[in-house]
Amino acid sequence: MSGDFEQAESRVCQSEGTYVTMRPLASSWEQRKLGNCGTTYGGLTGKTKEDFGHGNARFIPYTNVFDNPLTDTKRLGAVEIDSSQNQVAYGDAFFTVSSETPDEVGMSSVWLSDQEDVYLNSFCFGYRQDSTFDPHYLAYMLRSRSVRSNLTLLAQGISRFNISKNKVMELSVPVPSAVEQEQLGQYFTKLDSLITLHQREPPHTMKEGKNANRYQWRIAFLRLLLAMD
Repeated sequence: MSGDFEQAESRVCQSEGTYVTMRPLASSWEQRKLGNCGTTYGGLTGKTKEDFGHGNARFIPYTNVFDNPLTDTKRLGAVEIDSSQNQVAYGDAFFTVSSETPDEVGMSSVWLSDQEDVYLNSFCFGYRQDSTFDPHYLAYMLRSRSVRSNLTLLAQGISRFNISKNKVMELSVPVPSAVEQEQLGQYFTKLDSLITLHQREPPHTMKEGKNANRYQWRIAFLRLLLAMD
């Protein structure tokens, strides 16, 4: 994050009451371990590079999980149908298990599709929750700064860092009521869409001076809200 962005974020935090009022609300929510709310499963196994690029099944690439809180359902690779593999299901969350830096380990993404014959790549693991979480809420809660910070602490390694799915399942996360989860999930999904929309503004609209500062403030405030803590 650049110094300018941090400055803008700080200024917005001081001037916008919405973000501040979310802190005591979040601290009052029940905390539950992920392992008490679902089970894990592995990605593709027993495959070589010759097995990919053809077939009627699909798999979710590592980069799709890493890049998106909500998995891009169109950004999939081809593979042959294999009944011995774990198929993903609507509402599943995925976690990356390895990265070159500790702060990029355990990046998460939630799958919102009923497509059949879709598998997970070999470098991630899946988490099938028991309906404790609204899927949209789960997606953004797992990407919140507090959860990301805890996941980073679990990273182990020197030149490359890995994370244990058993340790991830020991993490305690906030569990609001079902109504609150649904509202928060919709709220953060809209905010994320707004960020994407603003970032796609044509270059000619990004002028020097006041307009550019206003643009940076909008992005800073939206990202600040998405942080949730």
